[in-house]
Amino acid sequence: MKVFNIFNKIVCLIFLTALLFSCAKSKHKIGSIYKGGYVFKINIFGHGLCAAPSDYWKPIGWGCYGTLINGADGEKIGTGQQNTDDILAGCTQYGPFAAKVCDELVVDNYDDWYLPSIEELQLMQRELYVQSFGAFKAAEYWSSTQNFSLGAWKVDFTTGEKGNNANKANAGIRVRAIRSF
Repeated sequence: MKVFNIFNKIVCLIFLTALLFSCAKSKHKIGSIYKGGYVFKINIFGHGLCAAPSDYWKPIGWGCYGTLINGADGEKIGTGQQNTDDILAGCTQYGPFAAKVCDELVVDNYDDWYLPSIEELQLMQRELYVQSFGAFKAAEYWSSTQNFSLGAWKVDFTTGEKGNNANKANAGIRVRAIRSF
């Protein structure tokens, strides 16, 4: 019985080691184009985040000025999709706004784009813009993270600084969608 248990542990250890090495040899790298966009985050299992190949064609407002969107306050990596869903559910504004244009984006048949959370946006600035990947502008970009009813977080890609825009209707801020893969 002891020999069988040792054998099972060895087999399990070999399997896990092979799995980790196969994941570490991922074909996609930071800055490469994969699944419709520029890769800016990869985990050990080969999953991650990519940014759309270009900005929305013009700077626009975050949307729903004066409206507190219930749930659109996630800051961490992995919360951008939920923030975007919450914005779309709580904002009835007519016309284009940041979360809506991300949600409606289709690139290479991928239609699951969303507005990044503040930490996803900061990571995108560090991993893509600073490394000259992705044709980003030296400008401010919206996040999906709202910080109060009149404001949402943004990142200045030139400096990497996070800031609050107290006027979500400001039409001078750029938008870049992301997606998970």
